Amino acid sequence: METELTRPARWRPVTTDDVPMHAVVRFHDRGLLVEGTAVDVLDGNSRPLLVVRAEDGQHHVAPESCSLEMQEG
Repeated sequence: METELTRPARWRPVTTDDVPMHAVVRFHDRGLLVEGTAVDVLDGNSRPLLVVRAEDGQHHVAPESCSLEMQEG
């Protein structure tokens, strides 16, 4: 029987507007894979910028040019 703990995480591409608060997201920023929880949104030039808290407690802002993915439940 497959459970959530044994099933690999599924990710789907999303835009910042489609990410609910506290969703688990990931993106690449300057060669680093950032994965964490969406905690805030900032006003950007052409679209909102997502603030993500990583597991180590660091906060990262997803760049406007990044490809953002959200973990599906």
